[in-house]
Amino acid sequence: MKLAKAKELHSLMFTFNALFYEKFFSRFRQHYAGNPRIKKNHVKILSILYLYESLIPTEISKMLGIERGSLTTLIDQLEEMGLVNRSSAPKDRRKLLITLSDRGRDELNKIMDSHARTASVVLEGVEEEELEQFLASMRCAINFLRKL
Repeated sequence: MKLAKAKELHSLMFTFNALFYEKFFSRFRQHYAGNPRIKKNHVKILSILYLYESLIPTEISKMLGIERGSLTTLIDQLEEMGLVNRSSAPKDRRKLLITLSDRGRDELNKIMDSHARTASVVLEGVEEEELEQFLASMRCAINFLRKL
């Protein structure tokens, strides 16, 4: 990849991230009336665990860009709330697996419903064709990143 394309990719990714937080994530936090102890990084961890059956803390840390020490504190808090479980990996007992508890899955379903309602409001004025194009672009981007 040429340097100019790599720079454009970098700019596009960070612009997308900033716009996502501005347009969506900040509003998600404002409109969620559930458990007040759940903070934004808790939601990020729960969301990642929702997508994967179980993960070790290092994997979660890499996916979310959260330092290992901070992640341990967040996981401790989630475990205290009964939203995640810790267990040893079957093939390597030195590794710790983090999984979503049933209570955590229920809580995340409530969070996702709230986020979907907020997204519907944000996207109210968007034409259906433009929304379909955006969804197709997101699917394409995710499929591309999974190949890397």
